[in-house]
Amino acid sequence: MTPKVDQIQSVLRSIAAWGLPGASAIELPEDPQGQVLLADLLQQTRLIGPLLAAAATGDVELSEELEADLVERQHRALLWCIRLETRLLEARECFDAVGGVRHLVLKGPAIAHLDALDPSIRTFADIDLLVAGADMDRAASILDAHGASPPWAQRRPGFDRRFAKSTTRTFEDGVEFDVHRTLASGAHGHRIPVGELFESPDRFDIGGVAFGALKPAHRLLHSAYHLLLGSREPALMNLRDLGCYLADADLGPEAVVPVAQRWRGTAVLAMAIDLLENRLGVCPPQWSAWRASYDLDPAEVTLIERHRREGSSFGRAKLDVVRELPTVRDRAAYLTALAWPTREHLESRSLRRRDALSSLAGVALPRRLRTHRSPGS
Repeated sequence: MTPKVDQIQSVLRSIAAWGLPGASAIELPEDPQGQVLLADLLQQTRLIGPLLAAAATGDVELSEELEADLVERQHRALLWCIRLETRLLEARECFDAVGGVRHLVLKGPAIAHLDALDPSIRTFADIDLLVAGADMDRAASILDAHGASPPWAQRRPGFDRRFAKSTTRTFEDGVEFDVHRTLASGAHGHRIPVGELFESPDRFDIGGVAFGALKPAHRLLHSAYHLLLGSREPALMNLRDLGCYLADADLGPEAVVPVAQRWRGTAVLAMAIDLLENRLGVCPPQWSAWRASYDLDPAEVTLIERHRREGSSFGRAKLDVVRELPTVRDRAAYLTALAWPTREHLESRSLRRRDALSSLAGVALPRRLRTHRSPGS
């Protein structure tokens, strides 16, 4: 990373932390080249909104050229958000036309309308829906019938509604829906009591239509899960989301930690707070005190770090899920899907049958058996 880019990254972190307890002042580059680079990276990280809001409150001063550039870029981003929300309204109509699909809106639109200072500050790139497992296949089929398509076929019939975190559907114009079964992939996603998420949901309106969303404590935890388990390199916007939730006086440890304990995800929450403090240098006092009093379980740390390291690749984290499945039948179905996916799935991912078997053997067999060679070989 060049010194210029490194400097701009520091500026981006201060913008992501704007308005949070303990945040440092925003010091923008003064040279034109640095401001152009900053504008490009702000667009990539979707942090134009917070910077414009900081300027509107007098916390930072923008040059006329930079402000005009950022306003134009944010205008384009908001036009995309309007397209996404229009498509969300259309999806609701399609769901209602077939008798309804039980769903909640996750992340982007829900955060923008329920948590941001103004919806125009928090832009988003796609639509995420939490759909009740029994309705997942139907929801995906409805989207497909209206022009969407998945990146590949599911491993086996029913796999997505039973075991996957989500399934993606993309339309020809680039609009993407992520249809979620749960809030995280891996073992921790299977620990979440999904039925609880649909109880007493929050509400927000788009075009006069009411949509359900997770309740505040659940939104905070989803933010932590997404931050820690969703990517090895968390986005600055996602760090800001968690910081804003933690700064909410109504979402202190007494309101959130008991929920995390029910989900057996307290370590996820704690490590996400560590990530926030390490990357943005902020953490509200009540959460700093809780974090200082909480001792991480080494086994949980190993489980989480393995998931973060392997991501969506085929590794031991996929087998960690087996211990979280409730019945022998579920475990057998899950392992069968890993070892013997359908031909359609293999072809859609340009894989061969032996690729799937080799991947499973590579993580399931002890190392001494994987590396063993006969004397004659």
